[in-house]
Amino acid sequence: MSGGINAHWLMHYRVVTLVNQCRRLIRDEFGVKLALTDPRLREALNDYAGRSGSAELRRLIKQIDEEADEAMPESEAAPPAERPPTRRMYRGQPLPDPPAEPGASEDSGPEKTIIYRGRRVRGG
Repeated sequence: MSGGINAHWLMHYRVVTLVNQCRRLIRDEFGVKLALTDPRLREALNDYAGRSGSAELRRLIKQIDEEADEAMPESEAAPPAERPPTRRMYRGQPLPDPPAEPGASEDSGPEKTIIYRGRRVRGG
């Protein structure tokens, strides 16, 4: 179980309620205060649940795992697909495409193209 795989596991009300119950049980048993903002919170909860003598804490951790996995967005469940590049827009109008060659840019040379308020303006 890795907390880094699903970064949104703590963004659901039911999961936060269960985590707060676990935090209270861990504080009572071990005297440790766990912060909700800790990036390794899920790992710490699993660690304390493994060392705890409380069956209630283990049950809550199992329920958190089930709830968090159900609440996982589809975008995180499947590997990201290649999306075609989107056109850059300015005030609803598409901007011109960047030059194809990496060495040739619009900003080089005496005829520098400037876009001001959605219009091309030649500048020097």
